[in-house]
Amino acid sequence: MAEPPLDADAVLRSFSGEVPVFPLPSLVLLPDTIVPLLIFEDRYRRMTADALEGERLIAMALLKPGWETQYNAAPAFHERVCVGSIVSHERLADGRFKLLLYGLFRAEVVEETQAAPYRKVRVRVLEDEVRDEVARELDERLHQALDRMPGRRGRVGRIRQIAQQVRGPSGGVGRLADAVAEAAELDPEERYQVLAETDVLRRLDLVLDVLERKARSGPQTLPPRVDPTLN
Repeated sequence: MAEPPLDADAVLRSFSGEVPVFPLPSLVLLPDTIVPLLIFEDRYRRMTADALEGERLIAMALLKPGWETQYNAAPAFHERVCVGSIVSHERLADGRFKLLLYGLFRAEVVEETQAAPYRKVRVRVLEDEVRDEVARELDERLHQALDRMPGRRGRVGRIRQIAQQVRGPSGGVGRLADAVAEAAELDPEERYQVLAETDVLRRLDLVLDVLERKARSGPQTLPPRVDPTLN
């Protein structure tokens, strides 16, 4: 199925502020990255169908500890989310959906506006905070971090290439910090800390701390990964 082209600026300009939320226990979407999703629960099939008829947006949220006892009800999730746009979808014969969701922007949940058949929230869009006097230092530190990531530099480049297709060549060091975080293969809690941090300097410090720990633990073999592209 041909998908409409993604214009990130246009999506932000027309965003209603209300979005369906898909909380998961171990998946954190970062801006300018793509995640494949298989939607099989009835409530989330309905959510996906409604999203495709509407703004084509879904907020990915990380469930808080203790979700196991409440999953079929309304378990608590962290208030910082990433709002993603459906850039590819396929409805399978049994009613499930296969999606590619592209992370567009950080947001903070203001209130929950719908509880059933799936949850919806009103959010406040969050902007990166970068002080001019540290922007150059950040850029240098990020490239030094990439030098310590042999095998991951190519992944950062692919993430950046896709982001440029969607957003153009601008975006600054905040966008690069997210790409480095994605390539660094953080665990869900580490990824959430990166997602929740709007101060780019502190976000970079988080990523660099993880990279230093990985470097001390020795070289790691990267798993194979398919990098989807936007056509």
